[in-house]
Amino acid sequence: MHESNLWAAWTLRSHDVLVAALPAGLGLRDAAALTLIASHDGCSADWLLARIGLTQSGTVRLIDRLEGLGYLTRTRAGRSVQLSLLPGGHAVLRDWNQAREAACDQALGGLTDEQRQEFGALLDLALRSTGRARLKADVTCRLCDWDACARCPVDESVDEP
Repeated sequence: MHESNLWAAWTLRSHDVLVAALPAGLGLRDAAALTLIASHDGCSADWLLARIGLTQSGTVRLIDRLEGLGYLTRTRAGRSVQLSLLPGGHAVLRDWNQAREAACDQALGGLTDEQRQEFGALLDLALRSTGRARLKADVTCRLCDWDACARCPVDESVDEP
């Protein structure tokens, strides 16, 4: 039971630190949408909605808002809509990734370099050891800087062909 308390406390603290690091006016779903669109340029709204946990109408409203802020553009491709980030979206995403790094440094500030490496290795092992479908992996990594992981443990945990 104590282990689950530690895990819950760490998870909530991490969530709070992430939320505090967000650029003004953006929520975690906004950051997730920008992150996923940046890493999957040209993705459809349907592809995105399955990964950010919104309904179809909620996803359209999120896309409308992010487009209105000058962060993304949508282009018709037959019956689907392709999403791409605009320079403003890339800039806010770059700022978010930097703020997220600073938040991580703050959250892990009480650990030595050796403890941080050990903690990272344990997180890597825990993420790698849980098999998941491709969609669930994308959901898990919806706030990740995809270019930062040379060997993503979540990606390597995908157990479908």
